Amino acid sequence: MIVISKTPLRISFSGGGTDLPSFYQQNNYGAVISSSIDSYIYVIVKKHSSLFNEKIRLNYSSVELVNDLEQVKNPIIRECLKFLNISDNIYITTVADCPGASGLGSSSSFCVGLLNALYKYKGISTSIGRLAEEAAHIEINILRRPMGKQDHYAAAYGGLNYFRFDADGSVTIRPISNSGKIIEMIFENMISFWTKMTRPSEKVLTEQNQKSQTNQETLIKMREQADLLLKNISNNSITMHRFGTMIHEGWEMKRSLASQISNTLIDECYAIAYNKGAYGGKISGAGGGGFLNIFAKKNDHQLIIKELLSQYDLVRYKFNHDSLGTTATIID
Repeated sequence: MIVISKTPLRISFSGGGTDLPSFYQQNNYGAVISSSIDSYIYVIVKKHSSLFNEKIRLNYSSVELVNDLEQVKNPIIRECLKFLNISDNIYITTVADCPGASGLGSSSSFCVGLLNALYKYKGISTSIGRLAEEAAHIEINILRRPMGKQDHYAAAYGGLNYFRFDADGSVTIRPISNSGKIIEMIFENMISFWTKMTRPSEKVLTEQNQKSQTNQETLIKMREQADLLLKNISNNSITMHRFGTMIHEGWEMKRSLASQISNTLIDECYAIAYNKGAYGGKISGAGGGGFLNIFAKKNDHQLIIKELLSQYDLVRYKFNHDSLGTTATIID
């Protein structure tokens, strides 16, 4: 028996940073609007044959052949196996559509997808809400990573959603289900550029966590922006110009939260796109690298693309919306 899980990555539009416990536990709640995208992480799990010398074989960006769970270097795999009390001979391999540490929530998607595959491997049915919460628990509470829950919920549920993170730890998921035309508008007018820069989000988020009190006023404004964006999308009263302008305002706030969120390359590329007609944009994830997502009317796309690709070593990439969350399938 082989189990294959498929879990989407995500792009966050508004409120990123207010999902950190250091903010929402002290300020009533945090709020984020994000969308899953058509780029995925696949996790394959099967029982490992006893004919091999090792008990545990892992293939991801590295290869691990070990006999003891404590020897596993990949922290997410190690803690997921511990969490589900799996002591079998086991083979786990992963395939990803985008590089890790690129700001698309890859570690959280991997954790959600791995838990989904392992539950299926054990023959246990579980809910997507449980997958999201347990994946967040593993990364935040067990691995002590300075991060919020938004990526785990985006990966588990899929679609375009408003997530509210309350001070008591509960999470409210509001699917934005009337937004078909708006989703099409957003993704048709979004241009994405791979900066070829990756960075561990922990470095950025650690500083952001430490400055939570200092940044409180800005974070409250970012939360309010997510609430306003939800209202405008739900009422079908958002235009591309307004949406892009809100993204621009959000980026100006976000880049002030920590010193490593932006850098010279990102600032220069953003300025060129903005001067060539873009309404706004933002870097993916915690910042410091990853994908630069620009929002502009389609007539301005070619000029923006030409200007950026002629001056910088970027890769043009196209993301689309995906409405599905994590899935797991058994292949006999």
